[in-house]
Amino acid sequence: MRCTVKGALLNGKKIRVSTGDSVEVRVINRDSSEGVICEVAERKSFLPRPPLANLSQVVFINCFKQPNLDTEAVDRFLFSSAVYGIDAVIVFNKTDLLSEAETAELAAVERRYRDIGYKIIRASVPRKSGVSEIIDTCRGKTGAFTGLSGVGKSSLLSLIFPDSEFKTNNVSGARGRGTHTTTHTKLLALDENTFVADTPGFAFVDVPTVNEESVAEYFPEIRDAISKCRFNNCVHDAEPGCKVTELIDSGEIAPWRREHYLKIYREMARRRKTY
Repeated sequence: MRCTVKGALLNGKKIRVSTGDSVEVRVINRDSSEGVICEVAERKSFLPRPPLANLSQVVFINCFKQPNLDTEAVDRFLFSSAVYGIDAVIVFNKTDLLSEAETAELAAVERRYRDIGYKIIRASVPRKSGVSEIIDTCRGKTGAFTGLSGVGKSSLLSLIFPDSEFKTNNVSGARGRGTHTTTHTKLLALDENTFVADTPGFAFVDVPTVNEESVAEYFPEIRDAISKCRFNNCVHDAEPGCKVTELIDSGEIAPWRREHYLKIYREMARRRKTY
């Protein structure tokens, strides 16, 4: 049904109706299937970019190669999901392209994320592997699929929703980056209790603003080590008696995780000073 938004709703509450919103609609023309959105229900969660309401889960599609894995993008995505209170699932697609050595490297990365509590799924569109596991993970939830451009998100969605059409394109460019194929966000129904939003690919992951001192709370393995540091104000940047440094040296925390934590920490500090 094609709908407009009631003027009083726009002017009074200044609400922008977003994908995933539960709304009350008044039918104004049944023949042409037109209506007016009169009310927007209270949201359980909201992701501002792209605007998505009432998500309980976000599925982040990645590749180990074509395009190459960007762990910083993964960590910024996981940080953002945690801040917004939305569960995160990591999918590694195009596993059919990997050599035996590359598969072993991927397994090492997967183990890092699995050990700190994230669900990991491997997928391959040509082999149609991982699709049933992704579907099972989505059942009974309102979720979103997103990822860097070129990771095969639309190709995976075409296997999950064979009756829908998704634009796909090959990875191109000297850096092996993909080109944008999804241009807007749409909500797809898997069954009456399961909805999946297809979102545009993005070049980098914007993160929400939080106090820099709370950034560590959204990195589970760093959060768990905080109370064991020698100093209460430890930033976990190689200070004496830092438990995080100790766990990195012993191989229990991935060094790139601290690197990405510190980047976000400094970014939040700059934002605070700016605003």
